[in-house]
Amino acid sequence: MACEASHNGTARKERFSKADEPDPMPTLFRFVVTLAVLAGIAYGTMFALVMFVNPKQAELSVRIPPEKLAPKPSQ
Repeated sequence: MACEASHNGTARKERFSKADEPDPMPTLFRFVVTLAVLAGIAYGTMFALVMFVNPKQAELSVRIPPEKLAPKPSQ
């Protein structure tokens, strides 16, 4: 890392060589990777629910009053 004076000599700015400066990750690539990781976590969660959770099966009966099946004719 080398230092050089600014154009008016009042401040110093640092100049990085290519070896010192890491290549920044593109924003779109970072976004796609983040979405892929989140989708993988969601898929893994759903897969775990399917494999390890068994729903309770029960018979269900609901009585419907006869008035609901055949409503009274309107006058």
